[in-house]
Amino acid sequence: MKRRISILNFKGGTGKSSLAENLSYALALRGRRVLVVDCDRQHNSSTTLLAASSPEPPTLTQVLKREAEITKAIRQARQRLDVLPSDTDLDTASSYLLIHHQTFKALGKATRQLEYDYILYDHAGAYTPVMEAVLLASDEMLIPCELEAYAVQGLFDMFGKLRETLEDHEIKNSGIIPYAVDMRFSITGQYLEELREEFGELVLPSIRTDGGITLAQSHQKTIFQYEPEKKIRSRAADDFRELAHIIDQEAQA
Repeated sequence: MKRRISILNFKGGTGKSSLAENLSYALALRGRRVLVVDCDRQHNSSTTLLAASSPEPPTLTQVLKREAEITKAIRQARQRLDVLPSDTDLDTASSYLLIHHQTFKALGKATRQLEYDYILYDHAGAYTPVMEAVLLASDEMLIPCELEAYAVQGLFDMFGKLRETLEDHEIKNSGIIPYAVDMRFSITGQYLEELREEFGELVLPSIRTDGGITLAQSHQKTIFQYEPEKKIRSRAADDFRELAHIIDQEAQA
């Protein structure tokens, strides 16, 4: 069964791109065919996975503007892992969607035809017409969440916005992922408990804070490539493996 999952949080800096890059590769290492769709004009996941600072067209911009077929824009990044990159012109696709409103559902139709086990959409933080089009192409969402003050209220606000704008399209909440968790601080445990009190079993295992993630990105690598190259043991790599196992087991259930 193909799973189309938006990695979503309306707040910036919550680890959406890091999650997309490393979870996608963890799933690929489990033998799954995975596509990452970069939906952010900053194109961080494209840069990391394709080792290209400025992806050449066609990109998601041209796909949304119906200037290129989706299969022409997809690039191989790793074995069993492909990327549909973004670029800095993605805002022009928002303008196009607002003028050609019937194209909002085109990405959903196109991705349903693709042969992948998982399609992961790496979103920007702001709600835009591009985000709406991508959400309409999604069946589920995973939410990375930093443990900080007002994080729970921010999630409730996001869910309210989704209900308001996606009246005719239901997206399953497949989990909230505490991200960059550092249990050395007592307040972290308090925030984690608050999250679990509000959302219960939706709260998935945490991804611990790990400087290797940022260093791997700076070398345009996933943590799974950086770990053996530098001969280190990454806590986050272990966490991503566990998360991929949980998500993949759910798919097989």
